[in-house]
Amino acid sequence: MSIDSGTGPDLAIHPDRRGFTPDPAVGLARLTPAGTVAGALVERARRQPDAVAYYLPDEPEADQRITVAGMLDRAHAAGAALAAAGLRRGGRVCLCLDTSAPLLAGLFGAELLGAVPSVLEPPLSAGRKQLWLDRVRHIVAVAQPEVLVCDEELREATVEALADLDVAVISPPFGDGTVADPVLAAGPEEPAFIQFTSGTTSAAKGIVLSHRAVLAAASAIGLGGPFYADDVMASWLPLHHDMGMVGATMTPFLLSLPSVLIRPLAFGTRPDRWLRLIHQYRATISPAPNFAYRLVAAVARKVDLTGVDLSCWRAAFNGAEVVDAGTLRDFLAVTAPLGFRPEHLRPCYGMAELGLAATFSPVGTPPRSEPVSRSAMAAQGRALAPESAEDTHHYVSSGIPVPGTKVRVADASHVDLPDRHVGRVLVASESMMTGYLNGPADPLLELRDGWLDTGDLGFLLDGELYVTGRSKDLIILAGRNYQPQTFERAAETVDGVRAGGAAAVGVPDPRSGTERMVLVVESRTHRDPERAAETARAVERAVSDLTGVRPGKVVVVAPRTLPKTSSGKLQRPQVAAMVAAGPLP
Repeated sequence: MSIDSGTGPDLAIHPDRRGFTPDPAVGLARLTPAGTVAGALVERARRQPDAVAYYLPDEPEADQRITVAGMLDRAHAAGAALAAAGLRRGGRVCLCLDTSAPLLAGLFGAELLGAVPSVLEPPLSAGRKQLWLDRVRHIVAVAQPEVLVCDEELREATVEALADLDVAVISPPFGDGTVADPVLAAGPEEPAFIQFTSGTTSAAKGIVLSHRAVLAAASAIGLGGPFYADDVMASWLPLHHDMGMVGATMTPFLLSLPSVLIRPLAFGTRPDRWLRLIHQYRATISPAPNFAYRLVAAVARKVDLTGVDLSCWRAAFNGAEVVDAGTLRDFLAVTAPLGFRPEHLRPCYGMAELGLAATFSPVGTPPRSEPVSRSAMAAQGRALAPESAEDTHHYVSSGIPVPGTKVRVADASHVDLPDRHVGRVLVASESMMTGYLNGPADPLLELRDGWLDTGDLGFLLDGELYVTGRSKDLIILAGRNYQPQTFERAAETVDGVRAGGAAAVGVPDPRSGTERMVLVVESRTHRDPERAAETARAVERAVSDLTGVRPGKVVVVAPRTLPKTSSGKLQRPQVAAMVAAGPLP
């Protein structure tokens, strides 16, 4: 069984709103006659020169409001600087910059040249510079760019780290040059940009997205949203993350909407800044991973949000990781008094390999969750009704496929499974990637007859997809399969354990012949051995009481010890490697 956008509620543009077009693909066709991102920039500058493309409120005053015409001028200047450094049509450029006007200029400037940009994560702190240099070196060796752009203070160290690689390193400002012969026409399968995944240094994969895929992704998001002519996007997400690049930066631009962008660190240091940004700019659309909603729910109780009005926020997309029912409940509890409505919370599912979106929860209904028996899920892999409250886990629906996308749930042999049977999530989409950089060309190892095996697990129910976790994150205890989030949420109920500061992993146990579950929790009690032991015992009791499974071991570590991606997602394989390597700090 598969589901597509024809399954479920009507997704038509509401008649009481000013839609830019009944079908975003029509609007995109008007803006992109040549079928490229560069073509859209030039056409928008001709049609809407004074429209605001981006607000950057944390940047210098001259960069805080960029019109479409201004974006074109900046793109020309950046493109000329990149060309002078050696970038040519079809060549690659790595942009190692934080969210800023120079990053946007470099991105669109590369497009004007017909080149292929990649946005890479800048170092989060001086203490992590060497880790950043190691990752950049690996990616440059794989991507073989002609040019790399980084901030001036990093240029000397970057040049030294890449000395044996054939790449020019430059820094903003870009000057005021002009691209002599902008490349506005391209074949639909020519690459628009390469999105690198946020894995470990050696595991980062380059996902090649064609112009066709990017335009198809924007069209699907615009209709599936749906987006309207008076919408405003707001985001703190990094552009090296697909939700930040495609969802918050490219899609609004291609659909002629303004986007308000701040740096990820602004959210990381003050999560309530996200809510204040939405209020200040009357933003209507703002996406984020589940952890961000959980963090805001915790912080909102401790800060004064008097005067913050979230009634404008009609599409709060929650994706990029498994959506947690408890997080949704807690988030709604703190934002309802601020005017936010439950039906505007939109769980979704997607991945960089599709450009971004695969499914959106239906318009106009609060998030749906399904009570499921933990024991049946672990023993049978089926989402059956629970017989007791203690045996209940609530899984959240990620909704129905966006237009142009189909979803299946299948077994390991890719044979479709019926409703309520947990299996591998497969997707087919018009916005599918060309492939992985330097990977098998055709067919891809991950593709069979146009279907991508996502590596995620889930089940279908009444035409909607429920994602239960990643297959590689499964913890197998005595033949029963458990998702780590079940144990992590239980651990986070303990006083002193940081929100988002728990990781559950399975490690081989030769004595028992199966895995044992190890929980690593972040707490300030780690400094005091007695208090740390007390926290560990409390976590053990909470997990045992709430899930019926006793942890094999609980390790208490310092805050910010757990490895996460730059967008805040927990990297459980790295946690497992840390546990296997020996005592944790």
